[in-house]
Amino acid sequence: RYQNHIQPVFQERLLKSILPPECQDVLDNLVNIGKERTAEDVYSILNGIFNYAIDNYIIERNPLSAIIRFKHDRKHGTALTKAEEKLLLESVKDNPRRLISYAVALYTGLRPNEYKTARIEGNFIIAQNSKRKNKKIEYKRIPITPMLRPYLIGVQKLDMLGALQMRDIMKDILPNHILYDLRTTFYTRCKE
Repeated sequence: RYQNHIQPVFQERLLKSILPPECQDVLDNLVNIGKERTAEDVYSILNGIFNYAIDNYIIERNPLSAIIRFKHDRKHGTALTKAEEKLLLESVKDNPRRLISYAVALYTGLRPNEYKTARIEGNFIIAQNSKRKNKKIEYKRIPITPMLRPYLIGVQKLDMLGALQMRDIMKDILPNHILYDLRTTFYTRCKE
């Protein structure tokens, strides 16, 4: 976000020379092209930079304090009902690969882009965490729960369907849901 949206605008400028209208223009341009979430992220990065500069006596005031901030309304997934969860698993039960793929997705909370890295290791599902901001490769260890265990009996190696294929199948079964809703369902069940 910094390299794409902040650095090209402000180049090598001194922080003292950056004015509120310039910051407003950067954010407004992003909002105007439909990148509200990016605008929110850019605001956060700029705010961190300016606050750090204030703390280190480089500047006296944060230019962002004088701008109008657009608040992006983030959409969250919708958990499947228990009836929908049952329908999904019943609909794919005749195809073991599909059944295992949806069971792992439902009972581990993996993000769709993490499915391809998932593997079984002892009593855990191990997958590469795709949300590392520092680009460092980290793995998550998710216990194989009693809900998931029956689907993995005799399975030595996970061979999950790809996320695109899972999306298409799920759209036919549960047209009002998206694949990411399986992750939402997982943490909803954890809370329950």
